[in-house]
Amino acid sequence: MRTKTKVLVCLAAVCVVLSLFFWPEKEPDAYSSATIEAAEEVSRAETEMLAPDERLYGEDGDVRLQDLYNQKPVCLFFWAVWSDDSLKNLALLEEMYQKYGADVTFVAVPTGPDADKGAAYCRKKGYGIPVYGGDGQLFRDYGIADVPQVIFIARGGQMSFPYRGVLTERQMEVELEKIK
Repeated sequence: MRTKTKVLVCLAAVCVVLSLFFWPEKEPDAYSSATIEAAEEVSRAETEMLAPDERLYGEDGDVRLQDLYNQKPVCLFFWAVWSDDSLKNLALLEEMYQKYGADVTFVAVPTGPDADKGAAYCRKKGYGIPVYGGDGQLFRDYGIADVPQVIFIARGGQMSFPYRGVLTERQMEVELEKIK
């Protein structure tokens, strides 16, 4: 054999040995559910949206949203009296208010030209859910362009993405359990 061929064979053998030595093996921890959950938690923290602090106007006085979500989680519901989907969600929210009201602050904010009729509608139906008014800045900060929308705010202000449309009872309970 020539010297050149011997050198090439030796180099190939060294490459094979090094490849076998450094061959990546599957790391069992990388695919465990605990590792995946931890990664999701980090991802959520990195994309965390904090709820804007706005003033809500109530019949019993004004309140700052930040004061509410610093005490306990908040379920913030934007709705309109003329929207059938809003009224369906409002009825479900009233049930959830009766069930979770001790652990979660519920806030219903009517929108639109007949927003002032929201509190009267709730009284007429016998609902206990607190109804507050908001201004244009509140609606802009929360991105309210259509109704109904539900936003869940954890204690401290971490906000979920807005849920548009009618939620099922199960969806509502899952979200409330997450923030409670």
